[in-house]
Amino acid sequence: MKFTNEELNEKSVKELRIIAKQVGVTGYFIMKKTELIERILNAIEKSENKVEESKKIKSAKDSTKSEGKSEIQTTSNNTNLESLLDKISDAKIELKSSRKKENNISSNQEQTQALVTEEKPIKTQEETNKNNVQTKEVSTFQKKEFYTFKDKQYPRDDKRDDLVRSSGILDITQEGYGFLRVNGYKPSPNDIYVAPSQIRRFELLQGDEISGLTRPPRDSERYYSLIKIDHINDILPEELKNRKHFESLTPVFPHKRFKLENSLEDESTRIIDLFTPIGKGQRGLIVAPPKAGKTTLLKKIAQSIEINHPDTHLMVVLIDERPEEVTDWKRSVKGEVISSTFDEEQENHTRISELALERAKRLVEIGKDVLILMDSITRLTRAYNTTIQTTGRTLSGGIDASAIHKPKRFFGAARCVEQGGSLTILATCLVETGSRMDDVIFEEFKGTGNWELILDRKLADKRIFPAIDLKKSSTRKEELLLTPEELRKIWHLRRVLSSREGSDVTELILEYIKKTKNNKEFLAKIDERGGQF
Repeated sequence: MKFTNEELNEKSVKELRIIAKQVGVTGYFIMKKTELIERILNAIEKSENKVEESKKIKSAKDSTKSEGKSEIQTTSNNTNLESLLDKISDAKIELKSSRKKENNISSNQEQTQALVTEEKPIKTQEETNKNNVQTKEVSTFQKKEFYTFKDKQYPRDDKRDDLVRSSGILDITQEGYGFLRVNGYKPSPNDIYVAPSQIRRFELLQGDEISGLTRPPRDSERYYSLIKIDHINDILPEELKNRKHFESLTPVFPHKRFKLENSLEDESTRIIDLFTPIGKGQRGLIVAPPKAGKTTLLKKIAQSIEINHPDTHLMVVLIDERPEEVTDWKRSVKGEVISSTFDEEQENHTRISELALERAKRLVEIGKDVLILMDSITRLTRAYNTTIQTTGRTLSGGIDASAIHKPKRFFGAARCVEQGGSLTILATCLVETGSRMDDVIFEEFKGTGNWELILDRKLADKRIFPAIDLKKSSTRKEELLLTPEELRKIWHLRRVLSSREGSDVTELILEYIKKTKNNKEFLAKIDERGGQF
C-alpha cells in the first residue's frame, strides 16, 4: 500500500493505528498523530526498498540459469556419452534444488504478506531466512500485544486498544479502593476505578483531582481503570509527596478582605462591605426566614467574588434544593455547582457535601483561597439526622445529639491558614419556619461562626431588599479587615443609628447609598454631615 503525507494527515488517529498495525509499526497505540504518520511512511519506504532489491536478485538468478543451459547444449556436441549423461544428471539435481528454493521463498512470501500487501518477488536463501525471523517476531507481537506501565509490560486486548486521557475527583471507599467522579461529585457509570496500590503509592487523599491515562473495561469489568497518573491537583505527583495535611495547618483570624463592591452598582454588596465585611477564611451564617431573599443575596456575593477575585475557587453546595434553583445557579455563576435536589435520597445529600469539603481542603493545602456558599446548613443537618445511626440521646425537636457533629465539622473547617491559603464558608440557616428542629439547629450553630448576617422578615414583607438587619449583623475582628478611617466612620454611624428600629436603619442607609456611586463617596458624605441624617 502507498500513502502520501497529505493522505495520512486527512485520516483519523484510529485509521492511522490500523494502517500502522498492517505495516508492522510497533507501539502504535501510544503514539500521537504526527509520530504515527512519520513511522508509517518510514515503514512503507523500507518495504519498497526490499521489493526493489528482490527484483534485482531475481534477474541475476535468471541470467545464471540461461548461462547454465547454454553451457550444457554446447558441451554435448564435443563430449562422449558418459560425460553427457553426467551433465544431464547434474542439471536434474540443480533443477530440483532450485524448485525447493522457489517453494521456500513462496511460503515466506505468504508469511510476510500480513505486513506488506504488495506482491513480492523471489528472494535469495540468505535474505529469506532473515525475513523469516522478522515475520515470526511480528506475528507473535500481533498475537500478544503489550502496554508498558511502571517499566513493565502487560498483555492487552486488541479489541480495546485505545488509552483515554481523563480526569476526575477521587472518592475513596471504605474498602480502600477509589473512583474518579467524572460527572460532578455523584456516582455514575463513567467513573474510573483507582486501585488501592495506586492510592497508597502516591498517598492520594479524598477530594484530590487526578488526571492520567485510563483503559476501557474488559469483558469482566464495569468501569474504566486508571493506568497512569500524570497530575494530582494540577501538580506533578513527585512534587506533592511532602504536602501538609489540612488538619496540621495553623488557623488564624481572617486579615485579608474580600471586596464585594463592583461596577454593577448593587446595594447589597456595598452594605455588606461597609457593615459586615467578609475576610478570607470567614465562617459565616446568613440567618434567614423563608422568602427573605437569602438565595438572591448568595448569588450576588458569588458574582462579586468572580468579578473582583477571579483567583478564588468558588464552590456552591446546594442541599435539598429545588431543581429549577440548581439550573439558575449553574447559569448565574461560573464556579462549581454541587447539588442534591429534594427528590434524591438523604444519603446523597451527605455524600456530596463531604466530598465537596474534602475537595476544598485539598485546594487549601496547596495554597489556594476557596469560598464555599452553602444553602443550607439546616437541611444538611436534617439529612444527617435521618441517615446517622441513632444513639438514643435526642434533643428537643426530635434531633439526635450525634447528628449535629458532622455538620459542625463541615462548618468548622472554614479558616484562614497561616502558611497560606484559606477556606471561607458562608452558609444559610433557616429560622421562623414553624419547626422546633430548625430552631434547635440554629441555636447549635449560633456561637460557632465569626460572621453573621441577619435577614429581617418585616423588610422582606415591605419588599425592601436586601432585607438585612444592620443592627444585629456584624463581623468579629472587623478591625483587621477595615482601614482605621473606615472603622472610625462605621462605628460612629452605628452609635448614631442605635436608637432607631432595625428596619428603619436599613431603609435610611439604603436611601443614602442609592444617592452615591460608591462606598468612598458615601463615607465622605456621612463625614460631612457629622454622622447625622
